[in-house]
Amino acid sequence: MKFQPELATSPEVSDDFVMSPSVIKILSGALDAIAERGVKRLSMSDIIEASGVSRGTLYRYFSNKDDVLAAVAEFVCVGFETGVREVADGIDDPIDRFRQVMQFYARYTNENSPDRVFEVEPRFHLSFFRSRFGRYKLAVHAALEPTFAFLEAKLGKKINAMAIVEILVRLQLSTLLVPADENWMTLWNESADSLEKWLVDTANQTV
Repeated sequence: MKFQPELATSPEVSDDFVMSPSVIKILSGALDAIAERGVKRLSMSDIIEASGVSRGTLYRYFSNKDDVLAAVAEFVCVGFETGVREVADGIDDPIDRFRQVMQFYARYTNENSPDRVFEVEPRFHLSFFRSRFGRYKLAVHAALEPTFAFLEAKLGKKINAMAIVEILVRLQLSTLLVPADENWMTLWNESADSLEKWLVDTANQTV
């Protein structure tokens, strides 16, 4: 797995292991173990083996498997929120900002979704995405706010930015159920160019 986000304080992640390299190892290992064994068969011993930490280290931070699973869900979500924010920061060009956010989203989904993840443990992952769908939308919306402002200025009218964001998030999540082929990845990664062309065509029609 390639998850390497910094943990943030939340109701599910206690202050004593925020930013701890040991916890990142544990949660990364737990994700591998979940993909391999599923949640029901997962044990603390599996997590120890997959993460390469000692039993004492694991129990220093987590009392039981449920604690690990709660932290894993937050770990994944915070990783996305942090990543999409960082990739957008400092990009002034609104179309390039859109491009970088879309490409990050595709990479993140592809790199951090082990093969057969839903076949192995569908309930855990569906619960995760349903409970954090709103946070994914807010993260993408925040990253693309300058792009939406640019579009509204060019079009001279308000657009339903949150509806656009919801479509984007739903489209990307669908690739976890039906893996994206090369053609889809090309379409997704070229979405910024398509957006720019649409904007130019629309603007020309209104002149």
